[in-house]
Amino acid sequence: MQQTLRGRKQLLYLWQQQGGRCPVCGELITEQTGWHNHHLQLRSLGGKDTAENRVLLHPDCHRKVHSLGIQLEKPRPVKAGRL
Repeated sequence: MQQTLRGRKQLLYLWQQQGGRCPVCGELITEQTGWHNHHLQLRSLGGKDTAENRVLLHPDCHRKVHSLGIQLEKPRPVKAGRL
């Protein structure tokens, strides 16, 4: 249970940092659209499993990033009240 709660907190933190939007298409990430957790630097290449190395993407956007080799940068955190 502790890992589940920690995982939910991390997802909420990432979602809030991104202003609830996918950094690829700019559209809102919702329960209906779904999301994937993307590591900016692959873990197999030494990337960490920290919030600084992860972003949330729509499933289709995540497939595009990998199939087209798109390089992403961490979006700037959104200021409170701008969601």
